[in-house]
Amino acid sequence: MMRTHENSDDTDHSFLDQCDELLPPLFPQVDYRGAKHAPPEQEYEEVKRYRSLFNNSLEGIFFTTPDGRYLDVNPTLARIYGFSTPEQLIRHFKDIKHQLYVRPERRDEFISILERDKRIIGFESQVRKRNGEIIWISENARPVYNPSGGISYYEGTVMDITARKEAEEELELQRAFFSQLFDNSPQAIVIIDTKRNVVNCNQGFERLFGYRAVDIIGFGMRALIVPEGLMVECENVRNTILSGETVQCETQRRHRNGSMIPVDMIGFPIQVGSSTSGIIYIYEDISERKSFEEQITHQAFHDSLTGLPNRTLFGERLERALERSHRRPELYYSVLMIDLNKFKAVNDSLGHPAGDQLLIEVGQRLSVCVRSVDTVARLGGDEFALILEEFPARKELLKIARRMHSILCEPFSLYGNEITPGASIGIVAQLNEYTSAEEVLRDADIAMYRAKQQGKGIVLFDKRMHLELVESINLEAELRETINNGALTLHYQPIVAVDTEQLLGFEALVRWDHPMRGMVPPDRFIPLAEETGLIIDLGKWVISEACHTLKVWQDDQDHARRLTMSVNVSCRQLADAGLVEHVTAVLRKENLAPANLKIEVTESVIMHDVDSAISELNRLRELGVQIAIDDFGTGYSSLAYLRRIPIDHLKIDRSFIRDFSEGNKENDQIVRSIISLARSLGLGVIAEGVENRDQLDRLRSLNCDRAQGFMFSRPVDRTKAATMIRQYAASQVS
Repeated sequence: MMRTHENSDDTDHSFLDQCDELLPPLFPQVDYRGAKHAPPEQEYEEVKRYRSLFNNSLEGIFFTTPDGRYLDVNPTLARIYGFSTPEQLIRHFKDIKHQLYVRPERRDEFISILERDKRIIGFESQVRKRNGEIIWISENARPVYNPSGGISYYEGTVMDITARKEAEEELELQRAFFSQLFDNSPQAIVIIDTKRNVVNCNQGFERLFGYRAVDIIGFGMRALIVPEGLMVECENVRNTILSGETVQCETQRRHRNGSMIPVDMIGFPIQVGSSTSGIIYIYEDISERKSFEEQITHQAFHDSLTGLPNRTLFGERLERALERSHRRPELYYSVLMIDLNKFKAVNDSLGHPAGDQLLIEVGQRLSVCVRSVDTVARLGGDEFALILEEFPARKELLKIARRMHSILCEPFSLYGNEITPGASIGIVAQLNEYTSAEEVLRDADIAMYRAKQQGKGIVLFDKRMHLELVESINLEAELRETINNGALTLHYQPIVAVDTEQLLGFEALVRWDHPMRGMVPPDRFIPLAEETGLIIDLGKWVISEACHTLKVWQDDQDHARRLTMSVNVSCRQLADAGLVEHVTAVLRKENLAPANLKIEVTESVIMHDVDSAISELNRLRELGVQIAIDDFGTGYSSLAYLRRIPIDHLKIDRSFIRDFSEGNKENDQIVRSIISLARSLGLGVIAEGVENRDQLDRLRSLNCDRAQGFMFSRPVDRTKAATMIRQYAASQVS
């Protein structure tokens, strides 16, 4: 219903009465006047139809007063102006002239035209919506007079023509552009009539193709600049344009002197009404761009150092090789992943220029091993990959792989130095079982990594390798969670005096009792922790837990105060800047004497970075912590380094004790030598892996200090270890 004042009922009726003159022009199909004298039912239906037309019209409908207020509007006008309901719009606008129109004088012009012409059609203005957005509208309106001849109100319709105005502005801009484009553009522009004759061309056309406009106007252009081999293309383009479409393409055109010019061509029809009167062609010389694109394309798909295809191009070629392998499963399509074994050492010792030269020569050596249909690529760093296609048998692939491995194991001459880096090669022998290049590269990389781990040189991938890798990834995630949750435990193996068999201490050994896998062997998860860096947090926990346990034993039993606790430390832990600080903090927290803690490191850990390792071990010794070399005899440390290392004990590796007997002279001599070396350096000796009395007696005869092994006890939990301490103490008393 229409609303003008607070007293809506009276106002509605009075305003509807004024609509007698309004309705016939707007809705001629409704005899609203007649509705006054029609039966109530008919009057109701006619009013209902009027209301339906008013409310559902696709155009905005308004009734406004001469002084600039809205009497009523339909929902469409409310939506056009950004209001949810007509009532919101009516309440908002108190002064149409200043609130609605961007240029208030347009309201005055609107009224002036209405007073003069008694109507207004297509009156266009810019107005503000509720949110401040400016739109274009077109209004049709007429005044409605009262019985005394004065204007009672204005009635009219509104359409949002913003999109049309924007299109008109764009069209006007295009017209201005094209009017100047022809004369001033550096691009070549030619106008052709429907009979293929030149109507006109600009100076850009003359410069590009070498023809003067006065010489070619009125003649066919196709015979002048279109190469013979592109006549069909030219005709197809022409027909497409004449059908009303714009065509843009890259092609070639011929200069007057016969040379070929790569061009970017745009052709569009000249429309006059509904018919096509001609065609405009615009040509741009793209010779430089084409040359640059070729360079960019080559750079994008090739390694800048070696000139070989890079990972992107290799991936594309591998996808195509996969498709071919599916079509021809009887042939071998294979991928080889190659990694140099000593590339980092070359970079570190001879410098990056030498490393770059090595990569270049590796690429050259690999390239001579393959055919033109094969692909050699550098994926990054010292990693190369090859696609070998259409081999009839696996033995041919292996022959090529062995040849590659052989030539990569031959010396390279780099800046006066002969380097033999060696290589590890992983092979995926057949591609037709794969669906994506990523899967192939993944498995080739797994095989290559396995070759590097095992030192085999060449490894063929099989599915078990992938399963093992997935298992390792899952185990890593579970280990990380276990460490974070503190779900690991420590077991303790006693260390005793060889001569008296008195308990001297324990070695703390980490154990993982997995809820699903059961007891996970240390040699399964410790290397994984080392590889992933989890060993840092794991090692800190072991030191803290072992020291805390020893302190608990000491508080409970006086006899435990002289015991030592041995803890293994890896190379990553020793390289970690916070190791010494962590040990210091733990000893202080537990109020534990530093001499009660013994840090065990292997020879390989120390030799990984000798200077850094010695520095950290010296810091530990300054605290009063004891140092032992674990698994001694299996590494490669020299006497010179051994003298520099601040150590207290050598631990003889269990492999020498296992076969240690009267009959094994070789092991007997090794053990004798280690004990003799320790004595000359003033060090104690601990023998690992003692399992029987005969081994213990032999060690006693050689004057070995300490021993540990299953003969005395397997590693036990904290409670059993405490019981063991009591038992040893009781045996000493008795």
